[in-house]
Amino acid sequence: MAKILIDTDPGQDIDDLLAILFALRRPELEVLGITTVTMPTAGRARLVKRLLRHLGRQDIPVAAGMELPLRSVDAGELARMRDPAIAMNHACFAEPADPADDPDAIDAVELIIRTVEAHPGEVVLACIAPLTNIACALRRRPDIAGKVRAIALMGGETELNRCEHNIAFDPVAADIVLNAGVPVAMGTWSVTRRLVLDAADCARFAASARPECRALAEAITHWHPAQSWKPGPVMYDLFPMVWAFAPHLYAMQEMRVQVELNGQATRGMTVPGRGTPMQVTTGIEAEALKRLYLDTVLGAA
Repeated sequence: MAKILIDTDPGQDIDDLLAILFALRRPELEVLGITTVTMPTAGRARLVKRLLRHLGRQDIPVAAGMELPLRSVDAGELARMRDPAIAMNHACFAEPADPADDPDAIDAVELIIRTVEAHPGEVVLACIAPLTNIACALRRRPDIAGKVRAIALMGGETELNRCEHNIAFDPVAADIVLNAGVPVAMGTWSVTRRLVLDAADCARFAASARPECRALAEAITHWHPAQSWKPGPVMYDLFPMVWAFAPHLYAMQEMRVQVELNGQATRGMTVPGRGTPMQVTTGIEAEALKRLYLDTVLGAA
């Protein structure tokens, strides 16, 4: 059984919760903890706690983490980060509010450190958000780098000239993490986006006998108008969960990758051909993975 800690930013895109649900239902995965990053981290943690309550998994610690990236943030961006219509478009998933959904007292960075220390050489950090929490854990305790089994992250892009969000939102943190000496598996934007849940798939969530699936169906109806350019939930964030136990569903290639830290248009790009060697996605078994996902969270059709 693979031990994972999930670092996530649910609330803006629906695939975080959909991917976490998958991880919690896979017998090959042991979820040791879940941490949230990027303002409002406590609100994001409440979405996770509500999902855990649906599944009866309150044993899993949930910690809120770093509110801001390790780069400067101007007043306009800060205002956008505080806008619930942008940052928390499916907050309905954790409504009505309940104190039982408050995050645990421990902060995310400390939970990451303690989890790695408790299971040296075993933990995969499954990162589906900007890497601020992970970078801060490595800064606070650099020695844990040698105790992490691997970092599997959704982020970056090596085929297209694109600043992918999870890296570009905090390129300083990404540079720290990718150069920490931990083995890295990178699920790139152009590959992970090839798995999409269509209207029929979403209808199955709404018709499910499982209350968490019906609640997620309602969350999807609130999320989609905010990101209407997408055909449906794009399952970018499934990559780290799947890689931890079934990496054959993605084609991987070793390449050197470096985070660009300069330039107005290029800051946050992941540049192939130089930098740190890591495993990078080049393909995906999209249909097989979609069947695995739907069978796992909804049951066989």
